[in-house]
Amino acid sequence: MIRLRQSPTLRSAIAQTRGSSTQHAFAVIVGGGMAGSSCAYHLTQRNIKDVVLLEKEHVASPSATSFHSPGLVSAAHPAHRYKPILAYSCDLYARLEKETGGSISFNRPGTLRLATNSTRLAEFRKYTARDYYKEPKPGDVNAPGDVCKTTLLTPDQVQEMVPHLNRNEILGGLYTTNDGFVDARGLNKALVTGAKSGGATVVNQTIPDFIRYDKTTGEWLVGLGDGSLIKTRNLVNAGGIWANDIARLSGHNIPMIIVEHQYAVIKPTEQLKAGLPAVIDHDSTFYVRQSGDELLFGGFEMIDRVKIREDWYKNGVPKDGSASITPDFSRLSRAYERAQELLPALRNAKVDARAAVFSMTPDGYPLVGPFDKNYWVSTAFLDGVSSAGGLGKYLADWIVDGEPPAELFDTDASRYDGWADRKFIMDKGVETYSMFYNWSYTDRLAARPTDRISGVYGLLKKQGATFGYRNGWEVAQYFNVDDEENVLSTLEREYQMVTNRCGVIDLSWKGKIEVKGPDAQELLEYAVCGEVPALGKIGSGLMLTRAGRILAPLKMFHHDSVRSQFILLTEPERESRDLYWLKRAAAEKQFKVQVHSVSEYLASLALVGPKSRELLQLLTKSDVSDEGFAQRSTKLMRLGAAAVVCARSSTSTGQLSYELFHNRADSKKLYEAIMSAGRPLGIVNFGQATMNSMRLEHGFKIWGRELTLDTNPFECGLGALVDLKSGKDFIGKASAIEYSKQTFNRRLTLITMDTPDSVVPAGNEVLRREGEEERIGQVTSAGYSARLQKPIAFAWLDSSVKDTDSINIDVGRGERVRVTVLTEALLKPIN
Repeated sequence: MIRLRQSPTLRSAIAQTRGSSTQHAFAVIVGGGMAGSSCAYHLTQRNIKDVVLLEKEHVASPSATSFHSPGLVSAAHPAHRYKPILAYSCDLYARLEKETGGSISFNRPGTLRLATNSTRLAEFRKYTARDYYKEPKPGDVNAPGDVCKTTLLTPDQVQEMVPHLNRNEILGGLYTTNDGFVDARGLNKALVTGAKSGGATVVNQTIPDFIRYDKTTGEWLVGLGDGSLIKTRNLVNAGGIWANDIARLSGHNIPMIIVEHQYAVIKPTEQLKAGLPAVIDHDSTFYVRQSGDELLFGGFEMIDRVKIREDWYKNGVPKDGSASITPDFSRLSRAYERAQELLPALRNAKVDARAAVFSMTPDGYPLVGPFDKNYWVSTAFLDGVSSAGGLGKYLADWIVDGEPPAELFDTDASRYDGWADRKFIMDKGVETYSMFYNWSYTDRLAARPTDRISGVYGLLKKQGATFGYRNGWEVAQYFNVDDEENVLSTLEREYQMVTNRCGVIDLSWKGKIEVKGPDAQELLEYAVCGEVPALGKIGSGLMLTRAGRILAPLKMFHHDSVRSQFILLTEPERESRDLYWLKRAAAEKQFKVQVHSVSEYLASLALVGPKSRELLQLLTKSDVSDEGFAQRSTKLMRLGAAAVVCARSSTSTGQLSYELFHNRADSKKLYEAIMSAGRPLGIVNFGQATMNSMRLEHGFKIWGRELTLDTNPFECGLGALVDLKSGKDFIGKASAIEYSKQTFNRRLTLITMDTPDSVVPAGNEVLRREGEEERIGQVTSAGYSARLQKPIAFAWLDSSVKDTDSINIDVGRGERVRVTVLTEALLKPIN
């Protein structure tokens, strides 16, 4: 590892603020690039002045990524929840130049994404149908409006905007207003200037000699080259391509890759119109934007031409970093050939080839948030300029307030913990890099399956299962048993068999957290806002933030009185965040308790449908009658050769259901016993598509869709899960009391619709009154109701919507269809 000793000015720079060789800081941020400088700036905006920013050289030096960034600031993104982050960046950069007096040259001509085939045009049409983002206008928190609005353009409109494009190749375009591109070096310097103006200490030409955690004080000790020491409550690793080198100083490893990126400065063969938007082609994966009378061009290679620097990851990034990379523009030959067809001014142009290295994660999202005890990371940004502004604020707010300010589980810093090996990180990272602009194809196959497969994965695959992917887990979506079946007919078959007979579904992919120890009950009483289940019972609960927002809906059961053992069911994308939250709550109250994930070995199969009790009784000597096994309770029993904790609950299916928790090693023999005993009863396999249909029909709300950090229990109709009567104290109680007194300007409701070809909304589609453009609602989740033979969805609706209003939805087919608002769920849960 390359270690740069601190500059002679370091001691005096810190001593001016601290006054001794051992300094104290609220936060030490290691890395002065876009991520680190944005975090420092936003901490000072929260009036935190005790911030030290350590930069190994100088800000925006040629060795780092920011120096080479194309500076694209794009507010369009396939993940709806990410858009506010990007929109905030646009707003921040627009005012930062004036605020700091720096020169950042933020050009805002917008971004144009080209549709050159029908698949891409359909993707963009769906995107505009889901483009529902309302944010206060800058400077006016009470005036709603779009910061960055996205519009689908016709070929003529595209040509009018960029007359140099080859009109014959264009079917349309997706245009985003008010974003564009920025001088990344100037922006980086402006953020540092803003941080310094706010009171932060910025020290160049140093990295730590060591980083250690002091268990006695709960502080991080950051040792510098001259023997001086900084003690800090919060350590932020924002090291970019050096992040793993920094992490190793404290015994950590960052799940990222370092990838070479080819780009060029090009002198076009004709004078181009001034003020052109940045242009992106999703299919050939190139971007191009103006830089004076030149163009900055870059792209993402085909998967077999992507080059990662695993040697740097393992052995340390050299001092020169990006500056040591030799350009190889031939790796972009396919993208550049296509670019010349679309933009003829590139033909025979002078190409000044350049190269850099970026850090990134397997899924392309950065790592932002807590990684260990007050050890924070903000690194692996592939879209660093676009998101650094918003994510810097997001992280700073989390550090100061002690809770995430918005629902952004995609960037969870610990989402790869415990399962992602190095091969997965490399293979998936290479695939993601090569498909960076491919929004449609998200169910990608590289590095799959991982070790996160259930004990029946192979059996289910042989029986026609089609799998989705959730944070490493293979999740059966549906089962094709006939080549003539399509997705809808498969769903209808599964639904009819399950609701009239019996089905089995693999739920081993669910997150499972074990809480045990003398104070387990006390911890859950504090962390969960409602009743904690008694021994042998199942409970539904919510963990709230201190601001009273929904952090985590949980299913809980208590089944071991000897060890006071509870199992909490969560979601795989949220599991690491829930673990962090529970452990922090336990430490805060000094509870004697153990909290850890058991997802890798505690598996689950569920029996669902009216024949499920009969099937269960065939497998066990235990009494499973209503009298012997009540609803919302658990029982330890043996099914054949497997010991299981059987949980009876219809909460998520609306049907008679039994979930069988067991050791993963027993899954195969348990499944075979179930199928053997259930065959005379008509048992079938079914997947998440059918499960989703059933939960929508009986109005069950799920996390990540209806229930997020951006909502509260009372707004979502879950006030009954908040205990404000017993006098118990829980996290978020004061805020929950305030919410309980409020009325809200929107409500969750179920809707149905008749769409062309029974197209099911993907989520986030816009609702409007018939004949009007005002957006009055948004779909949260949807599925196909086999009972109604049409799509069904949850949606937020403005409180102003009346029962007599005619409401339409745009499902991305270029037309709007009428929706019917349901006054209640189709079905009541079956006991």
